[in-house]
Order: sequence, then structure tokens, then C-alpha cells
Amino acid sequence: MFVKILMVFSVLLCGVGCVAQTTPKAVESASKSAVEERPVELNVDQKEIAVYRYNNRLYVIGDEETKAAFVAHKHLPYTKTTLGAGPQGETVIYEVKKKDPAYTENLMEKFNEIAWMLESNDIYTAWKYKGRIFVIGDATMNEKFSTHKHLPYTKTLLGAGPHGETVIFQVDKKNPELASTLENAYLR
Repeated sequence: MFVKILMVFSVLLCGVGCVAQTTPKAVESASKSAVEERPVELNVDQKEIAVYRYNNRLYVIGDEETKAAFVAHKHLPYTKTTLGAGPQGETVIYEVKKKDPAYTENLMEKFNEIAWMLESNDIYTAWKYKGRIFVIGDATMNEKFSTHKHLPYTKTLLGAGPHGETVIFQVDKKNPELASTLENAYLR
């Protein structure tokens, strides 16, 4: 009886070992299919830079030759990486020119000038701009913000964003409940 139990146990153990050996391959093939095959250029309002999404990272490039090489080879020779600096917390990789130290700083500045729309629904539109999240509940003000990147009256909550960002809510003097409505809708 003990021998039969031992044989059954060893067969089960062998089966578990076989499953464990095939699981990493299945995970590897699934992750390869999830990885983007080519860089996708994002439509941003900055003419001096190009922003590409590739492998869940953002690449910021200012030189035309480097853009062409990056699209062809999916690689930048020299980079500066900032973890979590993207609008959704992505890693951002900036082009570096060894002979021009101010070049990368300029790219970073221009990237931070982009207003990224994070989400939009019936209650609010959320934008990420200069590391802060702006929550706007009025269509007219939303249009003005997309152009000028300024809200005249606001309520600010420090560290309330999903990655610890400052969140700035629109305040409307004609509609005193707007700020609390936006706050409740965004933070829930």
C-alpha cells in the first residue's frame, strides 16, 4: 500500500514539474505579444520634439536623423531616463547629445510643456500638465485650458493624484458646488 501511495505521489510530483517547466514559456510568449512591435509617434503640441510610445515607455527626440534611426532600429545611442515622468506614470527616455549638455534639458522642458488629457467623462476632464493634474468640469473652461493651460479659480489638493501629484480642481463662482462635485467624482 505504501508503495502505491509513493508511486502516485511521484507521478503527481512529476506532472507538477512538467507544468512548471512549460509555464515560463507561455508567459514569455504572451509578454512578447503584449510588447509593441514598433514605435508609435504621439500627436503632441510641440513642434520641436517628437514623442514616441514604445514598450510602455515614452521616447523624446528632437533631432530628425535620430528620429529616423530610432524608428528603424528602436534604439537611442545616448539617453537620460526619468522613471515615472510620463502622463500615466511611464518611464520617459530623452535623447542626449554628448557635445551639447543643454540639449537634453531643453527636451525635458518642452516635454513638460505638453498638456496630456488623462481622461474625459460626463462630469470632468482631467489633464496632466507640468506634473500636476487639472480637473475641469466646464466645457468652455476645458477648451480655454487646452489652449492657454490656465485656470483662473482653483482648489488644490497636494499629493491627491494617483502617483502623488498635486490635483487642481476648477472653481466656478457662479456654481459653488462644482469644485466639491469634481473632487468627489475624481477621487472616488
